[in-house]
Amino acid sequence: MGPENMEDHILSEVERFLAPILTKASRPARTKSIIECMTSEQPGSPPTNDSRHYPHQRRTVIKEALHLLSSLHNASYKNSPRLDQPTTGSRSQKLIDTLLDLVVLEGIYPCLSPGVGVPMERRVKSALKGDLLTRPLSQPNHENLQDQELIATIVDCLYPIVLSRQGIASNVEARMLVDVIAAVAEAAFSPRFTAEFRQKYLCSFNSLLDSKPAIDVLSLLTSLLHPSCPRWLRSPVSSYLSLLPLRPYGLRQILDFIAGSTSGDAQQHADPHPNPSLGSNLTLDALARASRLLTSVPSTMTADEYFSALAPQLLDLWDDQNPDNQRIASYIIGNGILGKRKIGSPGTIGWRLFAEPIFESIHPPVGRCPVPEKMLKLAIDRLAILVQLHRNPGLTKRLVIPVLLSLWGLQCYALEHLRAGWADDIHRILVTYMKISVTDSQLLLLSDHLLWNGPPLWTFMPGDSGGIEIRRRDTEVDHSDIMGRLIQSIDIRVEQYSRLLRAAVLTDDQLSVVFTHVCKRWLNGSPTPSGYDRLDMMESDPRDPVESLISAKLAQRILEEFKDQISSSLLGIFQLIGPILSAFVTEHQRTTERGPRTALPCLRTLDAIASHPTRDNDEDDESTGTVSSALSLLSAVLAPSDNPFEIGDSILQSIKGSLEYITQASSSLDSSITMSASNILILLQLRSDISKYSKSTMKPHVIDLHADERNEHRTALIHLSDDLAPVRAQGVATLTNLISKSSPILDIPSTGILLLSLLQDEDEYIYLSAIKALGYLASNHPKTAVQMLVERYADSSEDSSLDVRIRVGEALNKTIEHLGELFMGTVASIVGERMIAVASRRGDRPKTLQKRERAKRKVDKARKEAEEAWDGEIPAEVDDNGEDGENDAHIARVVEGWADTGREEDIRIRTSALSILGTAIETNVAGLGATITSTAVDFILAILKLEKSNDRAILRRAAVMVIMSLIKALDAADEQGLQFGFGFAGENLAGVITVLKYVAITDTDEIVIGHIKAVIENLEWWRKKSMFGPRGARGHQEMKTFTLDETRLAGLAMRPVVRPMIEEVD
Repeated sequence: MGPENMEDHILSEVERFLAPILTKASRPARTKSIIECMTSEQPGSPPTNDSRHYPHQRRTVIKEALHLLSSLHNASYKNSPRLDQPTTGSRSQKLIDTLLDLVVLEGIYPCLSPGVGVPMERRVKSALKGDLLTRPLSQPNHENLQDQELIATIVDCLYPIVLSRQGIASNVEARMLVDVIAAVAEAAFSPRFTAEFRQKYLCSFNSLLDSKPAIDVLSLLTSLLHPSCPRWLRSPVSSYLSLLPLRPYGLRQILDFIAGSTSGDAQQHADPHPNPSLGSNLTLDALARASRLLTSVPSTMTADEYFSALAPQLLDLWDDQNPDNQRIASYIIGNGILGKRKIGSPGTIGWRLFAEPIFESIHPPVGRCPVPEKMLKLAIDRLAILVQLHRNPGLTKRLVIPVLLSLWGLQCYALEHLRAGWADDIHRILVTYMKISVTDSQLLLLSDHLLWNGPPLWTFMPGDSGGIEIRRRDTEVDHSDIMGRLIQSIDIRVEQYSRLLRAAVLTDDQLSVVFTHVCKRWLNGSPTPSGYDRLDMMESDPRDPVESLISAKLAQRILEEFKDQISSSLLGIFQLIGPILSAFVTEHQRTTERGPRTALPCLRTLDAIASHPTRDNDEDDESTGTVSSALSLLSAVLAPSDNPFEIGDSILQSIKGSLEYITQASSSLDSSITMSASNILILLQLRSDISKYSKSTMKPHVIDLHADERNEHRTALIHLSDDLAPVRAQGVATLTNLISKSSPILDIPSTGILLLSLLQDEDEYIYLSAIKALGYLASNHPKTAVQMLVERYADSSEDSSLDVRIRVGEALNKTIEHLGELFMGTVASIVGERMIAVASRRGDRPKTLQKRERAKRKVDKARKEAEEAWDGEIPAEVDDNGEDGENDAHIARVVEGWADTGREEDIRIRTSALSILGTAIETNVAGLGATITSTAVDFILAILKLEKSNDRAILRRAAVMVIMSLIKALDAADEQGLQFGFGFAGENLAGVITVLKYVAITDTDEIVIGHIKAVIENLEWWRKKSMFGPRGARGHQEMKTFTLDETRLAGLAMRPVVRPMIEEVD
């Protein structure tokens, strides 16, 4: 007999075996179970109504079914040994599915412990006839030996079939793979069985799961971890799940699974080499869940072992050229690892794996030099990804500060040697750091080491591939044209430092600190600030003429760029220049009074002349040069003389006195110095007069108590207009902080409009932060903010897109939750009425309809052009996905139905409005009032009765949940002893239940039916609770009437109540 004939023969045997349950005419009444139906007509079978024989009958039937499955598998493998396509013939598919369901329902599930396996309602719909019953064992927990024998038989048959990946293995996987895993898990871990038995099937459990892709295992095992799962199974399953990321491609497969489950497109059988682009399908919430899963250390491993094994996959994702994958890696590494103290602080495993390699490549320690170009470029790229894509100012500071000087020197070297790509990448890192977490000390550090190009051991050199690498310094220095190259380098670095100051958005005080510090080094050569000597760098002589030149050029450039900001805070400059002028005047007076000294010649005086022939002259020249520079600086900062200034009288008088002395001593001083002093006196007098006039004509000076908050607000606005997402995130955080503090400097309408505009940001983190800020704003100013949100959500002018309106709806939902009991009055009325209006079919959106028609005409035109190009109908693409392709087409039709509503509102917006209405009812139903609440109930019932199409299923789901919200609100009110004067009662309650039951029978959406069943059950439960009267404080008082006393018994009067009577009297 050939393979095909053998397979047909076995299928005929299967058909005869299943005939009692496949042929309706041959089956007895519904009162019998499947096993009883199949054994009732067998010769010599025991009576079907004897429960003692039922376990034996069940084992007999299951063993025969397993034998047929094994035979069919062998024949199918010999006929077509491929797993690519399951056996899908109409006859064979039905028989195999029925046989598999028989094994599951009558073989596997009765042997499982309570809570093991997938709940029946979540399992694949059975192929058995719907009017057949499954009969559980009368005492399943007392038949351990029989269960052990049967479950071993089932596993021994099905386990090799699944592992073979041939024959009917694909049918078994598609129909009952999770049930097979549950059976193997029962055999491997159930405490009912012996230790030897469990040890035997523990290897089977691991082997079965190891043979499947991580994405399939994750889907299968998570379905077993439901609330009723026993602890003895939950622990090993959770441990296995925690090790999935360590598989080859395990990290990407897990991310694929989470992305698919978020978008609803998770596949049961994933490609072992997953989609190279992941981030586009991962929302921020899904990314946070993925980060928590991937950074949870298994109980069987230490953190060092786990992250050392996971690091190669994370680094591979980090180095991917796809921006979406880089975003995922930056979030997992930055938030999940480096953002946690236990595993991400310096010295821990996370820091050693992900931060230290960057530091060692950019600023290599002794013994790690040279650093090749490829390694240095990789470190720069990784640092850029973390700094620019991960929005954590604290982490950015921890990553940039240790290599700040190296980044500065590397950027300047790239500019000097025309490596524009390198310079741009590093500039973005520095700018991001400067904007969100720079401090004065870091700015001063860069200004003190403007020419820094590495420590004494190494420096930057041209790379082998046209880039940059780090090598040891050459002992031989090229002195040709050294001054020209030095001047060029100074100009480039001064310009670059000025760019960083512009990008950093510094306050006037910060700029004044930087400018004063640079001027101090220029004028008197102050030493390097304390703390910098820890850095491994070349220290320079602060009195070196090159250093003076650098400081002079830098001070000049800062003054040119930020003259207005510096001139508003001159106290530091005056405090710096005052002592210089005073010291110069004192020395000049001492020299003048002493006069030229003559003495008799001697060996000492001759030796002094020979040893220091020009010392006095050099000191005089140096002093004169310093004073000349100081006067030039003072003249420059006083040049914009139209603004008043506030300087202490003592400092001002000291400077004026020094300037007057210099002016009077014109005979013994250089004419340029005396002329500068004279001009400065004029400028000081002019500024003094302006200040006096301003004080006499202007209102008295009022101290601004909110100056710091104004600076924060200005900085936040600047950050919000930045191109970098981390900088915008910092701006939103600053604005949210001001809103939460109820800062009086905020203009509420303009702030609300600004936050609403941020909802259009493409970055998910930005618009979610804006939603949070809107919630705080509405909590402090409910009427203004809520009205603004409602108007933008309703979008009467049709200016906003669907996504923006849904985001506004989310913000409105959060706002209502924040308000809580304050959600009442005008605010509640506005929300309730507008949400009912938006959710109804009264919306009229002609502009939206015109946009859809234009888009449709464009698609039709493109299709017509394609048909002309093909000279006929466009060839259909071959779809290899089978049912998945049909699924996608169905989903596409449903989504199209959501939008294609003519002039009415989009179904998604109507659903969103119902969700907001449900939140409003559940938050404070008393605040909405009886009128809006009753209107909402009538409106909900109308939706359930009239909107019956498939594309409106989400609308019906949301409508049912609004009723559930009302039930929760009424029950919470009863618990608190509150009475609203409205609710479900009498005919109203009966009418609601009647409509719900009608919809449950006629609706085709399973989720709607499930929601309605839950609502009806909660309604009945609430009605029974309400029969006992109100609870809470008021309820306790009323319950006192139901006590035993002299006049009342169990609520019944024992004596008739005497009522007043009217009598006629004369």
